Amino acid sequence: MFRVIFFDLDDTLYPRSAHLMKMIGARITEYMIRVIGMPPEQANVARRRWRDRYGTTLRGLLEEGYTFELDDFFRYVHDIPLDHVTPDPELRAMLLRLPLRRVVLTNSNSEHANRLLDHLHIADCFEQVIDIRALGLINKPDPRAYQLALDLAGVSAAESILVEDTPANTASARALGITTILVDCPPGPEADFFVPDVLAVETVVAGLMRPVA
Repeated sequence: MFRVIFFDLDDTLYPRSAHLMKMIGARITEYMIRVIGMPPEQANVARRRWRDRYGTTLRGLLEEGYTFELDDFFRYVHDIPLDHVTPDPELRAMLLRLPLRRVVLTNSNSEHANRLLDHLHIADCFEQVIDIRALGLINKPDPRAYQLALDLAGVSAAESILVEDTPANTASARALGITTILVDCPPGPEADFFVPDVLAVETVVAGLMRPVA
């Protein structure tokens, strides 16, 4: 029986068309240039390479030995306006109807997560935010991140559902036995279910929770 549903934060709990991640990506590149001291052309290439290899630019900076202050990095890259995304009462209502414990699982930090959840008026819809610090700076799609999240939530993979917008992240979670729902992505082998937007998650969950005849 399912007990917990994990929701990714960015580009999952709000539409990809809000372009918040695009703004955050630009701020990350600026940080690499202004603080780390990379030439602009190198920063752009490194950010794309690290995202593909490690899942996040932050992990790339850490793995490849760059020295910087973690809190300063988070403050800089998340210094973006949120007026591109509007609170959705339907999202709030849908989350509260789900008959499962609800947890945010993000590669970001809790400050960014809480700021965004407050802005969306859905902070109280979740019992827990598991952020990159809680994961010991091990990020999705690393399988260790999912195992840590399961341990922190006190559930097994078989008792869990993950809602995500990134195929690489659902693929590794699915390999561990977590049931996966991919938002706003074309169907493929990376997930169990595919939905056009986060509101459609409710229909999938209802089917999963329906007793077998």
